[in-house]
Amino acid sequence: MSNTPALGKILIVDDDPNIADLLTINLRSEGYQVDVVSQAADVVALDLSDTNLVIADAMRQEFDGMQLLISLKDNPMTAHVDYIITTSDDSERRVIEALDNGADDYVVKPFSLRELVARIRSVLRRHSVRARVAPSTKLCFQSLSVDTLTRTVSDNGMQLQLTRTEYLILVLLLKNIGVPTSRKEIFNNVWKDSPEMSNDRIVDTNISRLRKKLGDVGSYIQNRSGLGYMFVM
Repeated sequence: MSNTPALGKILIVDDDPNIADLLTINLRSEGYQVDVVSQAADVVALDLSDTNLVIADAMRQEFDGMQLLISLKDNPMTAHVDYIITTSDDSERRVIEALDNGADDYVVKPFSLRELVARIRSVLRRHSVRARVAPSTKLCFQSLSVDTLTRTVSDNGMQLQLTRTEYLILVLLLKNIGVPTSRKEIFNNVWKDSPEMSNDRIVDTNISRLRKKLGDVGSYIQNRSGLGYMFVM
């Protein structure tokens, strides 16, 4: 297959040249445009406006792949970029931390190249679908306003900085004002590709963070025992 960016642009962040070269050759043969950066800290200054996916290890660096994930998801200019972490750390704590901070997938080294490519296709397919879907109208509640086209959230005109995970939870709750949404439903909507990692604590932690960032409006997010979370009128 010819080298074409038609399938998407991928940035590999890995200081192991053997892994970086292996991924570059195979992904380009699949039809992706691929760039490589060895240091996660260098990515922050890059223009990622046309980048669809970051595949990062860099977990042994001073500014590591997890910090890069958080930095990109907290920035409205780069929050659109999908993110896959590849690492030899297979601890449940680390997997949960990555998903909690907005990672789209977590792949443990050594990995099957065929499986990784399949996971990349899955993540980028979702990215493509999101790009094709016509933007919905703004979602509003009290002084809160969410623009689903630009994925920005503001309260009384002041823009709030939410992570991708917090944003997705907020949109889900705003689309169901007055109707409880269970922890399981929240998890399945926000962490769609990791059902085996389902954990109520992940949902509760993100709801707590979201409430704090929303300030007074956050107090309207309430938990109905046995039913789930909801915005109350």
